[in-house]
Formats: sequence, structure tokens, C-alpha cells
Amino acid sequence: MKTLSKLLAVAVVVGGIFAVQAKSLKVLMIGNSFSVCALKQWPQVAKDAGDTLDLASLMIGGCPLEKHWANVEKADDKSFKPYGFSWNYASEAKPTEGPLAKYGRRINLPEALGADKWDIITIQQASGQSAFYEKYQPFADKLIAKIRELAPQAEIVIQQTWSYAPYEGRLATWKMTPVDMYTALKKAYGQLAEKHSLRQIPTGDAVQRYRHILPVDYGTLLTKAEIAALAKPALVDFHGDVTGRSYWGKGRKGHKDADVVKLRMDCAHLNPEGEYLQALVWQARLFGTDVTKLAYKPDFLVTERAVKMRQAAMDAVNGVPFDK
Repeated sequence: MKTLSKLLAVAVVVGGIFAVQAKSLKVLMIGNSFSVCALKQWPQVAKDAGDTLDLASLMIGGCPLEKHWANVEKADDKSFKPYGFSWNYASEAKPTEGPLAKYGRRINLPEALGADKWDIITIQQASGQSAFYEKYQPFADKLIAKIRELAPQAEIVIQQTWSYAPYEGRLATWKMTPVDMYTALKKAYGQLAEKHSLRQIPTGDAVQRYRHILPVDYGTLLTKAEIAALAKPALVDFHGDVTGRSYWGKGRKGHKDADVVKLRMDCAHLNPEGEYLQALVWQARLFGTDVTKLAYKPDFLVTERAVKMRQAAMDAVNGVPFDK
């Protein structure tokens, strides 16, 4: 494992895996909505652990590795700034200020790689392509090479993303269950990690593990007609899953029904409970923290579930076997 610069760290063994237990990290996430959500809970989890986390995000919704690489190829145009840029620096008196403020909220990828001396740079595939390794290449190889060229001091780490809740329509298109999707994306991410000798942040493992230990049981899914017949304020039950939610509201700008208040479902993204689970996994993997010993939990989360999430996160990082 690469020795990280500017860290106060000690070597520890976690689940038989040699790891770095850091007290301070600068982390840049190259991703999409499945990475920017780490900004929601991880800073507070790191603070509870007594660690200093400087965290920044490059975000384009749904952005796959192919598009990340295409953005690198267009970066000679200095006016081309395709990424939303956000950050939370614990080392600064005001977390949203610091060395990145001069870049504003739009940036290109090479600029971001040079914006600070990153210790960790994370990458991931877009969720809709995560189960299909042929969609990763050759773009992942090229992106990894460019990161190593422009930020040689940084360790590249892969975030393993997660499978959708069973109401997600793309699963039917692919003829997959959530478990099928999880199995396929786990294999794809593992293949990329092995090829480049990269560590993974096993968020997808933790999500699937938590579904098993809660347990999350959807039973017989509602039909489209049954969902359409629901009247406000009735919602679709996601049975404690950390992925997915339903709500009554307007749609996203630009969509034909954006101004219509109706029952909407998000079956792909982590819900607020899932964002806490994600934060625990990132903390355990990158800081080497035993997150089962942490006290912090968001106010909306009951203690029993928080305890199970901490264990799921720790077991995912340690690679403890489980039934899917």
C-alpha cells in the first residue's frame, strides 16, 4: 500500500488486512450522485472519530467513466468546466472555505486534481453501467493513468456502488434482481481493482449486508396499477431498505411533468439512512476506524438500526462472509 503523505498514521491490522489508520485526510471524489452523497454524513462521522477530513466532490449526475474520460480530453478548453464542485474542509474555520474557494463551483477534472495535495482520489462507475465491466473500459484505464500523472502523491481508491431497490425499472430491463445486480457489480469492480491493485470502499457490500441482517423483505411488490392508485399521503413502503424512497412532490426541472405534484419514487439512490451507512463504510476503510465504537448517529435514525449499520459497515470493510 502506498504511504500517504502529510498524515499522522499508525499501522494496524483490520480483519487480517494491513491498513493505514490516518488522523487527517484530503479526499477528492470523482463521481456523480452516488459519491456526492458522502458529503451528507461523512464529515460528522469523521469528526466523531476525532479525525480531520478535508473532502471535495466533482459531480455530474449519472456520469459514467466514459464521460469522465471525455471530459479530460476536452479540458484544454479552459472555459470547459463541466463539474459541480463542492467541498467541506474540517481543517478550515469555515468548512466551505479554504484553498478551493478560488475555483468557485464549476471546475474541470485536471484543475481539480491539482487544486490540493490529495491523499485519496476516489473513482466509481455510473450505477446504470456498474454491473457491466465492458462499459468500464478502456475509460477506467485511461482515467487512472491520468490521475497518476497529475496527482502522483494520491492513492486511487474505488467506491463500489450498490444495487437498486426492486421497484427500479431498469432491473426488469436487464432481467436482474437486486441480488443479481449486486453480484455483477461486485465482480466488475473487483476486476478493475485487481487489474490496477486498488483498494475498494465496499459501500455496495455494506448495503447488501444490511439488507440481509435487518432483514429487508419486500414480499410481493405492488403493481404499477396499485402504485398509481395510491392517494396522498400514502407512500410506497421500502421496508427499511437504505436504498430508495417515495414521496409526493414536483419533478426535476426540464421534465415534462416537473410542475405536477404526484407520487414519485427514487429506487436507485441512498436515502438518508443509507447516507449514514455510506459514511461509516468510508470512515472505516479510509481512516481505519472501528466504527462500531462510534457514538454519533443522525437524529432521525433509531439506535437499533444505527448499531446494525455500524456492524454492517465494519464487516463489509473486513470482508466477513454473509448470505446475500
